[in-house]
Amino acid sequence: MERSMCAMSRIRAPLCIEQLKEIQGRNDSADVLALLWEIRRLRSIAATADELDQSLGPHVGMPGLIRAELRVKLDGEGCLVMVSSPE
Repeated sequence: MERSMCAMSRIRAPLCIEQLKEIQGRNDSADVLALLWEIRRLRSIAATADELDQSLGPHVGMPGLIRAELRVKLDGEGCLVMVSSPE
């Protein structure tokens, strides 16, 4: 467990869509394009997890602890833009 925590601390902040477009503009090789599609696929999974978490009830018990940890990770994802409803 300690080893995985160390690996997590070395993960960089998420790149915004503009940064990804700049990377693509500098290098449009097949490998870079494949990686960009993989990023898009993984961001889609993160968005689905975000929607699922928001649709479930309160964070209670062991499932609540797991969901709370997921919420922390999802809140750090630049690809998820939270839009607050008008009041």
